[in-house]
Amino acid sequence: MQRHPQRDGRNITVALIPFGAIGLFITSLLQAPAESEPFPLVSAHEIAADLPALPEIPVIESAQPPESEAEPELLPSLRQSTDWQFVEVSYGDTLSELFVELELDPADLARLLRSGEDAKTLNAMKEGYKLGFRLGDSGDLDEFRLIRSPLQELAFKRDGQEFGIESIRHTPRIETEIKGGTVYSSLLAAAERERVPPTQSMRMVDIFGGKIDFMLDTQPGDQFTIFYEQQFLEDEYVGEGDMLVARFVNRGKEHLAVRYETADGLTGYYSPDGNSMRTGMMRNPLDVFRISSHFNPKRLHPILNKVRPHEGTDYAAPTGTPVRATSDGNITRASRYGSYGNIVIVAHAGGFETRYAHLSRYADGMKPGVRVRQGDVIGYVGSTGSATGPHLHYEVLKDGVPRNPARANELLPSAPGIAAGEMDRFRSHTENLLAQFDTRGRELVRRSAGVSAD
Repeated sequence: MQRHPQRDGRNITVALIPFGAIGLFITSLLQAPAESEPFPLVSAHEIAADLPALPEIPVIESAQPPESEAEPELLPSLRQSTDWQFVEVSYGDTLSELFVELELDPADLARLLRSGEDAKTLNAMKEGYKLGFRLGDSGDLDEFRLIRSPLQELAFKRDGQEFGIESIRHTPRIETEIKGGTVYSSLLAAAERERVPPTQSMRMVDIFGGKIDFMLDTQPGDQFTIFYEQQFLEDEYVGEGDMLVARFVNRGKEHLAVRYETADGLTGYYSPDGNSMRTGMMRNPLDVFRISSHFNPKRLHPILNKVRPHEGTDYAAPTGTPVRATSDGNITRASRYGSYGNIVIVAHAGGFETRYAHLSRYADGMKPGVRVRQGDVIGYVGSTGSATGPHLHYEVLKDGVPRNPARANELLPSAPGIAAGEMDRFRSHTENLLAQFDTRGRELVRRSAGVSAD
């Protein structure tokens, strides 16, 4: 539990997770050593010499410098002040433990929990949430606040013996930004160089991932331009908004995508002529990886000298790397499964099934019957089951028969584009975005040329 000095209750600055550090780490993976220095991973379906495991993703600490050598304590006790006091939730914290540590009446915790439906959130606090406490003149808890993000909080206020609850959603001011650059080594390295927020870099990968394999297809000279939203409360930046338009030129071919919400309320990315950017199945279930073992139904095992089929693709990646569903479908299994370790199995249309094995853990809410969409995070890379190092074993089956994951996106049709009856609505919604993108893009080119000329 991190403690923070008192602050005004209505002007709360909530620290954002430093995604930039994650971006640097991901970029380092995309600039991995040459083939002579591969990641030391082996397939769960091979017998191989013991190799050192990949490092786990490090805990990312805030880049903000501490105010002193020692972490500041909560001032000095809640019972000595009627001002707001704030604490930040650490991994494993529970509200009951915090109430004991802060010497608060446990009966007030019970009152908070029964104050309304939204109060259930108190039983599922997450690391990074902030909690605000204010005592009344009597020394009892008078107000309590759960701050989930800069834009969302729950406010509890004493009303007699009980607490009333109010869900507060702050509406940010939206501004737009455009950035672009040229690829020299990798897309993420280029995006970092141009100070593109990592969240937007990964959205670009998501948008074009069905058309471009960013691990294999990019080459020096490729270019990108993105037009996206930024969120502000008053003059304070609080986060990224939606990607509005994205452009990527790969080997001289332009790919252009614009965001659009259909009349049915489904949001997706489409080409200017209304074709969906989504393929029936994503090329890869990871954003960052190295393939350590390919699909090979007739593989001759190098040690046993026997034919032992390898019915999937192994992706070497650090423990904790997010794993994404490669197509829409329903989860049929999310549990431990023999040598597969922790596995998620998803059933798709047309008799297809995908399997994601050796996971370190599952994403929240993953259980049989849950519907997932293409690109949803369903788990995290690990080394459970018969694995000697962290990696994802990924399988694609058609009617129970293993198929080559590298070609699976060719087996399913692309997602449907804009229906003919909705094209007029689509054009009226996207033409203005594309015009802004074009105008701002030309300004960006002029600015870049001016900087280069200097």
